[in-house]
Amino acid sequence: MPELTAEQLARIEANRKQAKERLQAAEASSSSAVACVDKGAATQGAGNSNETGGRLRASKMTRGYYEYNLSTMRDTKAGFIEEDKVESPEKKRRVLDLDTIALELSAQDSCVECGSIDLDVTYFKVFRTQVCKACIEKIPDKYSLLTKTEAKEDYLLTDGELRDRDLFPVWEKANPHKSTWNNMLLYLRRDLERFAIKKWNGLDGLDKEFDRRDEDKRARKEKKYRRSVADLRRRTRADEWEKQRRERLRLENEHEHEFEATGDGDEQKCTSCGLVIEVEEF
Repeated sequence: MPELTAEQLARIEANRKQAKERLQAAEASSSSAVACVDKGAATQGAGNSNETGGRLRASKMTRGYYEYNLSTMRDTKAGFIEEDKVESPEKKRRVLDLDTIALELSAQDSCVECGSIDLDVTYFKVFRTQVCKACIEKIPDKYSLLTKTEAKEDYLLTDGELRDRDLFPVWEKANPHKSTWNNMLLYLRRDLERFAIKKWNGLDGLDKEFDRRDEDKRARKEKKYRRSVADLRRRTRADEWEKQRRERLRLENEHEHEFEATGDGDEQKCTSCGLVIEVEEF
């Protein structure tokens, strides 16, 4: 191997120094860029944490993750776990609040029946009736309360008439069977009877209307019964005819025809089922 000259050695040393300087410059530039990126990410992360309350951004592994409260779940023994449903409280209907109605009593106000000053507050506020509790219990034919259904049945009133608050003051209470059902409407018997007398021209007219409706109901029931009997008879005749037809078919399928001449030309008739045929002689 020939030895290198002094000029070649000097050129090699100069190239090595230049390469080393370029490598150092490249490493310095890459380290400064990484530092700037880290600083910007840290600044952005701090800003996002301040905006979102310190929450971390979800990664791909945790993006579809849902957290469940196992204490509110039950095992259905069918391969899955069911979460207990929290039932919302039932919404109650609004009723008449008696406390919102002003009580305007004077010293002269007293019971119209016995003169007692111990008036029933509910009757006074709702029905504007000055009566005490003792008289309410003593005279039920006048001061008892009736529901809407009882008012329609006892006095033959319509829904439109009972909805008229000018005619009938009503005490609206929560339904005793279930609070979410329609409110219970209570009417004063005195008001109902007074309007029924005016509508039917007295209690005798009301009794006549009761009799007329009972007669109509009885006539409709009798008509329905007769219709059902006629239909039963019709179906019975049809069943009897169908029974006879099936019997004839059964005889036709089971027996062998034995024909004999009927005397009317070439006709012959089976002695068992009555089948008639025509016979031609060649």
